[in-house]
Amino acid sequence: MLKRFRQSLAFRLGALYAGLFALGAAAVFALLYWLLAYGLEARERVAVERYVEEYARTYERGGPGALRRQLVSEQGAVESGSLLVRVLNPRGETLFARVPTDWVETQAQNLLVPDGWGGWKAQAVQTVRMPRDAAKDFTVASRRLIDGLLLQVARSTDNRATLLAPLRRTFLWVGGGTLLAAALAGVGLAWRATRPLRAVTDTARRIVETGDLAARVPAPAGGGELAELTLQFNTVLTKNAALIGAMRETLDNLAHDLRTPLARLRGTADLALQHQGDPAASREALADCVEESERILRLLEAMMDVSAAETGAMPLHRSKFDFAELVTEAADLYREVAEDKRIGIEVATVPAPVEADPVRLRQALANLIDNALKYTPEGGRVRLAVRQEGLAVVTEMSDSGPGVPAEDRDKIWRRLYRCDASRSQRGLGLGLSLVKAIVEAHRGTVAVDAAPEGGARFTLRLPVGEGAQS
Repeated sequence: MLKRFRQSLAFRLGALYAGLFALGAAAVFALLYWLLAYGLEARERVAVERYVEEYARTYERGGPGALRRQLVSEQGAVESGSLLVRVLNPRGETLFARVPTDWVETQAQNLLVPDGWGGWKAQAVQTVRMPRDAAKDFTVASRRLIDGLLLQVARSTDNRATLLAPLRRTFLWVGGGTLLAAALAGVGLAWRATRPLRAVTDTARRIVETGDLAARVPAPAGGGELAELTLQFNTVLTKNAALIGAMRETLDNLAHDLRTPLARLRGTADLALQHQGDPAASREALADCVEESERILRLLEAMMDVSAAETGAMPLHRSKFDFAELVTEAADLYREVAEDKRIGIEVATVPAPVEADPVRLRQALANLIDNALKYTPEGGRVRLAVRQEGLAVVTEMSDSGPGVPAEDRDKIWRRLYRCDASRSQRGLGLGLSLVKAIVEAHRGTVAVDAAPEGGARFTLRLPVGEGAQS
């Protein structure tokens, strides 16, 4: 369980979220830390530079005496009184200085930086920061006076690392706790958000292990991409279950339909072997074998045609022709069969140019007419009508037979399917499947409903094709 959790998408998303959060928080803290340290540094620099300029102006106006008097008057001041002020000659010797009471005299005397910046520059303030001890630093501003002496103002300040140490410790504790809480929250939210994915995985595993095609993923609450994924996955499962069920039914029907001709074939072959001395009987048995073999071949070829059409692999040799003439020719081919059953065939057409495969469409029309004549009783009639509706050619064929029950109208297009009314009729059970496959290969549609005067009505709709439109 723990290994599965570590390998889960939720754990990886949570870890990634925590890592990005840690990087972002560290970047923000580093920026704030730098801005705070820079701000403190700038404040100290501005303060000492302001005083060194003020003292330099006093010196230039009244000389050393004026500067000494100002320094004495500031002895008790809170801010200026805490400053080290001294005047150095070019040799680094201190001419006079004011040292704060909390400074050690020896430190003040030894803090000599006359040439630390490559020489004393006129009217230029040079500011440096130097360590005093582990907790304190010096901020020193130097300015050259008009007589060549050097004026220095220094302030003792807190060491930046020491000053900001509590901030770093606080960030480590607070940041660490926040990071842990963010990681746990991220993993929890990701675990909850990816629940539909785990449900999909569990359902797929159950189907593979048990073969239960009825298993479905529980629909998640709300919407979103994962809810849509669950819906589409359940839709795929439903279609797969329907296809597998239809395949099983087809195989059962195929086994049933092949068993009869194969049994006849074997029986006829056995009969031929028993009449070795009668050539006429043997020839008749062989003729029956050929007939049954042809029946099996027609069944297999029809199934191959249906499969090719359904998968888009059926080759179509398109040409321009009048579909009304094709309907008339197909009806004329079955007039003799219709007359034998005393069934009338009526054809009403108008010119309907199309660009399609005439051989395949003739095959589809022949199956429809043969199906209609098969189930129309003696004295009945079969009517065919062709008309053009916009960019489509519509063909309606109705008969006066028993019709197709409403519950079977979607099933009769399946391979080898036969409704109860057709069980007594001999046939391959693939005629309507082939019709539907050929029509859909031409990007058309075919449907069945009840004819206004009883019986069945098949409606075939074909696009005229780009060539026929011109």
